[in-house]
Amino acid sequence: MFRMIGLAAVVAAAGLGGCATRPEVTIDTPISAADLAPYKRSGAATVVGRGSLGRAGARPVTCRGQQVLLTPAIAYNRQMVAAMRAGQKVAAGPHVGSSQSVWRKATCDAQGRFRFHNVPPGAWFVSIPIHWDEEPRDGALIKEVRVPAAGTVVVLLTERDVVR
Repeated sequence: MFRMIGLAAVVAAAGLGGCATRPEVTIDTPISAADLAPYKRSGAATVVGRGSLGRAGARPVTCRGQQVLLTPAIAYNRQMVAAMRAGQKVAAGPHVGSSQSVWRKATCDAQGRFRFHNVPPGAWFVSIPIHWDEEPRDGALIKEVRVPAAGTVVVLLTERDVVR
């Protein structure tokens, strides 16, 4: 069974973790306290964005009511995203650790907008599971963003960011 570590929570929530037809890869890259230290601080930046998917002949569907995760783009999470994009089922090694202590969470509003305040600088993944009322596809929207020391980062998650 695979553990809920880092972006694995998004994988599981999106229904991607248990697909029997995908080749499986185990990621053993440990997550250390040193990896997470820069992400534990309070920062002066804001990350704002929107999540939506287009539909043929219809209005786009937004992520209304869905949880958005901001997770650190550390080595383990980068490997997980790369494996997911390659169509692989991801399992965490037995001694990996967890980045959950630095996750930031928001909820998409009715227009599919979200906002994170006081974000420290660094590379982050923004992810939203796709389990939307009007959207039959499963998967997740995932995009890496670089957050500066101060200011606002605008993120648009669309079809280009879908991982299945």
